[in-house]
Amino acid sequence: MTGRRRAWHDDGVDEARREIALTSGRGYRDAIVSFVALAPGAYSVEGAATFRVGVHAAAPHRLWEWHEGRSHDAPHRHGDVVVTAEGESRRVRWDRASALVSIDLAPSFVRATAASLGVDIDRARVVGSFSHRDPMLEHLAFAAIAEVRAGMPSGPLFGDAIATAVAARLVRGYARAGRAPRGPRGGLAPHVLARVVELVHASLSEAIGLADMARVAELSAFHFARQFRASTGVAPHAYVVRARVHEAARLLLAGARASDAAARAGFHSQGHLTRHMRRWLGVTPGAISPRAQSRSAGT
Repeated sequence: MTGRRRAWHDDGVDEARREIALTSGRGYRDAIVSFVALAPGAYSVEGAATFRVGVHAAAPHRLWEWHEGRSHDAPHRHGDVVVTAEGESRRVRWDRASALVSIDLAPSFVRATAASLGVDIDRARVVGSFSHRDPMLEHLAFAAIAEVRAGMPSGPLFGDAIATAVAARLVRGYARAGRAPRGPRGGLAPHVLARVVELVHASLSEAIGLADMARVAELSAFHFARQFRASTGVAPHAYVVRARVHEAARLLLAGARASDAAARAGFHSQGHLTRHMRRWLGVTPGAISPRAQSRSAGT
């Protein structure tokens, strides 16, 4: 619920212990990608020095947020996104252990990206957000951290591509000039997109057809496909494949065999997974599987 004010400085909650478990460091020119583990507590920033995208990467919990004079109190689910723009102030509090994927972009890079898109960032200012669903930023973040976890085998080019895509999404989706930002013209309403995303992620191991997704959105298949692409930047089929790739990567990182990860994520075979993982993440299942890496180390 928005509009309620909290005396954050009197809430008695200590700053949370933060452990950066994984980071790209200076490996990418214009972005730092990190996986951050958080103990229960609070976090604050005054006058943010970068543009930051934080994507929740743990079990659901409640999140209390204060951002630029407004407050928000709601469940925080895996994949939910919080955006903080340069110069903004934010404070958040949560009640259990958590984790997030963080992408920090240099302000000069965001400005350059905006200019390349024909947007004057001084007139159309990027504005941060409370926790919400943004499938594009969610998948970019998880693709980026999977690459970092694999040792950044694709080199700086991959980081540049991720940074550019994130910056473009911030400029196109979060910039405003005296009015609230809006999504792409013709796109799905946020609550409708959220329902479709939930269907996809709940059904990855099953056959998901365009008609199934359109039915949830209460649109014809033709109109749904156009509006879904306007909202996410990818076609429905590509979105499902990408979601399956990220789920398979998560399973592999948790220790699953490649064949099991492929089946549980909805791929026909390990080869099918390998082909799509190489396309979307630039790596093979073996490159991010702890099992494969431990066998290699033992030879």
